[in-house]
Amino acid sequence: MQYKDISQDATPLYRLKTNEKRVFFMLNRTGVITIELAGHGAEAHIFSFFIGRNTDKATLKIFQKHLAPKTTSHALIKSVLSDESEVAYEGSIFMNKQAIQGDASQESRAILLSPNTKVSLKPTLEILANDVRCRHAATAGPISQESLFFAESRGLSKTQATKLLIDGFFNDALQKMEKLGVDIVEIKKILGIRY
Repeated sequence: MQYKDISQDATPLYRLKTNEKRVFFMLNRTGVITIELAGHGAEAHIFSFFIGRNTDKATLKIFQKHLAPKTTSHALIKSVLSDESEVAYEGSIFMNKQAIQGDASQESRAILLSPNTKVSLKPTLEILANDVRCRHAATAGPISQESLFFAESRGLSKTQATKLLIDGFFNDALQKMEKLGVDIVEIKKILGIRY
């Protein structure tokens, strides 16, 4: 599986050909991105992370376009917002008539560390083909007070406990990337994860 960091890339369209398989990674990227699965058996795994601080504002739109049979695309968007930061995510999965036996998902999760943060998560599906599998999910909320209490009861400060829970929040995405053959050591450094 080929890995591509598109965090600093301004390209709006990525087209995958027959049997081409890619993992896309982005940190704090904004704008409109289209992943087009144009060839039979094309596969895309999209991992987007956003860390919002101060008055950061970000809008990200990801379009997963399935144009051929037996194509796969999975998008996982993880956001951690503090202070007065804002993020708006809009995701769209499109399966045209030829995209039979396609498999697609989009999942967006956000942790809100301040009551002044704002998040908008809007997943959509447009399915014109039969015999496909499509799913979407979106959640946003503060860190669980129960989890925070549990970590603090083990001797961690509130800051340490919060950091640990945020690292865990990112970790499931990193584990998925690792299973796809991505070396996640540098990504952990970028995200400030030490373990």
